Order: sequence, then structure tokens, then C-alpha cells
Amino acid sequence: MFRAQERKTAVSDVLASSVTIPPHVPASLVWDDEIGRFTMELDDPYVAGARLHQGPELVWSTHGYRGEQGAWMVVSFEAMREAFTDCERFSSVGSAGTQALLGVEWSQVPIEFDLPDQRMYRKFINPLFSPSAVNKRVELVERTCARLIDAFATRGSCEFITEFAQLLPSYIFLEVMGMPRDKVEQFLDWERETLWTDDVMVRLAGARKIRDYLEELIAERREQPGDDLISAITQAEFEGRPITHDEIIGYCYSLFLGGLDTVMSVMGFSMWHLAINKPLQQRLRENPDLIGKAVDEFLRAHGVVVMRRTVSVDCEFRGVAMKAGDQVLLPTPLAGRDPRHFDNPHLIDPDRRDKSGLTFGSGIHTCVGMHLARRELRIVYTQMLERFADISLSDPSGVQYRTGITWGVDRLPLKLESA
Repeated sequence: MFRAQERKTAVSDVLASSVTIPPHVPASLVWDDEIGRFTMELDDPYVAGARLHQGPELVWSTHGYRGEQGAWMVVSFEAMREAFTDCERFSSVGSAGTQALLGVEWSQVPIEFDLPDQRMYRKFINPLFSPSAVNKRVELVERTCARLIDAFATRGSCEFITEFAQLLPSYIFLEVMGMPRDKVEQFLDWERETLWTDDVMVRLAGARKIRDYLEELIAERREQPGDDLISAITQAEFEGRPITHDEIIGYCYSLFLGGLDTVMSVMGFSMWHLAINKPLQQRLRENPDLIGKAVDEFLRAHGVVVMRRTVSVDCEFRGVAMKAGDQVLLPTPLAGRDPRHFDNPHLIDPDRRDKSGLTFGSGIHTCVGMHLARRELRIVYTQMLERFADISLSDPSGVQYRTGITWGVDRLPLKLESA
């Protein structure tokens, strides 16, 4: 498996000579490194990242968010959960960087809004992703999952990411949104350009392609609405007024980016873990009633996004002075591996009592699609374990993954023995 050159960078070992450290930041909390690089130093990025738990529960990363500027980085589970739920001190406005990247007036809805607007926007979208709404999609998920597995089952092998993990959640999302399935590869390319790199020009090109496509699709659905989510959004009303165009594009852009990536990433990491953990694999195969618990445990252990907030007012947080305007990073991949909160955090145990990970965030900004994501993951693990008596890595050295602002497995070659 991939193993980057081992390094010994530790919290506050080195100060970045080219970066100005704000006077309110103690030298003891300065971390002259970047999470994407730091977590690629070992075979397992989660184990690599967990080394930060040996130090303070928050540090000042000189590289910050995509290297744009220095920022606080919350390390511990408890501090991260508190920051997620404290909307008065930690604002979500501008957190996705949409306006700065595209030079537009609109923001992603509802993730870049604080109360009370955020509550209004969530009130509209929540029923569309509620457990009862998800139940109506179960047959579609099961059917799509089975057809994708059929395509490689008799071969006895697959490249799990391109042949399955990126396709299943994307097909379901496109069905919900009313977008054409035959453009899935194009949509995924645009998302990779926008989310998977720190190169501003590449990100800008991808973001513009997404925006331009959505603008055309929104115009079509306004003229000819259908039975899909985009049509429902174009017809929405808030407090007696029609939805604005900026709100429509803000909703659609946010859903596009969120709908094509997170489930794929969690699925890739968890299937990788199953492939190298035969006892757990067999236990779930023999006890399918545990798969629901296993989903929550995989989600606890496999956070995949580094989220961002802005300090709203001068304040003290967990004993550390912060100033209004400071950037704060919330790396969910670190949260579920904190030994201060979870016993033996790297052990995947469906019977673990506390599986309260932060993969979907927490508080008012908890991911709206979490119910659909959980159902998709449960169906995937159930069908894969039913169809195959053994799942293993066909080429351990061929596993490829990435870390940084978004984490994911890019290549996962599997050997499959039919049941």
C-alpha cells in the first residue's frame, strides 16, 4: 500500500518563517504543516492524522484552508462538536468559498447561512430528504446496486471505485435531482476539478461548468417543471414570497457538490477496511442484523471532509483566545479517531456503544442527506456480503487515496469470490 516518506513534524516543532503568526496565537499552538500532507505519511491516513491527538485539542495551522491563510484547526472530538453547534461564535457565512471563487453574489444554501435564514431554508428542504422520503427510494437503490454488481460478479474482480462506488450514489442523486444519468462522468469530472485540488484556476474552471449547467437546467425547469427536486426548488416560497434566483442556484449548487462525493468516499474507505479485515467481514455476513450498526461505526471512523467556520466575535474557546475574522478548520476525519473520546478508536466495532461521529457535521448544519446516505450504505454492504463469500484486495499496492480538504479512495482493486 501507499506509504509516503516518514517525517517527524510535530505540533509547534517549527514556525513557518514565511507566514505571519497573529500576535494572539501562542507559539506553543503553532503547527507548521498542512493536514493533506501530514495524513499521507503513513499507510492509513486516519492513523496518520490521529497523531495530532497526542498534542493540544486545537492548533494554529500555518497552511490553513487550501493554503490560503493560517487558521485554527480543531483536533479533538469534543472541541469539534462544540464548534459545530456554537453558531454565535462560529459563523458559516462564506464557509464554502463560493462567492470568493466564482465572484458571484449568491451563496450555497443552506450551508453558508447562519440563523435565522438557515432555519428557514432547512425547513423547506428537510422533508425532501426525511426518512419517509428516503423509504420511497429504497427499491431504486436496491435495484441499481444489484445491476452494478451484476456487471462484474461473474468476472470475480472489480475496480470498486469506478465500477461501483462513484456510480451508485451518483445515479440515485441524479434521479432525485432530475438530471441525466448519461452525463454522470462529466458531472464527476466537474466535481473533481472543483473539490479535489488546491489549484485555484482548476477549481474555478470546474465551478463555472457546474454553475453554467445548473443555470440552463433551472431555466428549463422553471418553464417546464417536473417531478424532481430542482423543479420543487424553483416553485418554493419563503414566508409568503417566491424563491429568488440566487436562492435557487444556491440550493442547486450546494446539492450538486454534496450529492456526488461524500457517500462515495465513505463507501471506498469502509470497503477497503472490510477487504483487509476478514473477521469483521465474515461476522457481518453471518449476522446481517449487525450491518445497520456497522454503517454507523464506519461513518464514525471515516470522516471525509474538512469544514470551515469564521470566528464572529473576539472570544475564548477551550481556553484559547480567538479574534473575530479568524478562520477555523473542522477536520471530521480526526474527530472519530480521538482516543480521548473513543476507546481504541481505530478498531471498527459494530457493537461500540458510542458511534457518534461527526462525518455529517452536527447541530443546525447536520447534513440534510444523512438518512439517504445511511440507507445507501446499508444496502451496499448487505448486497456485497450476500453476493460474495470473500472480498479481498487483488492488488494491495494499487490502492490509491487522497486527503486534504476532501478525502476519498480513488482506486480500490477487489478480488471477489462468489457465494
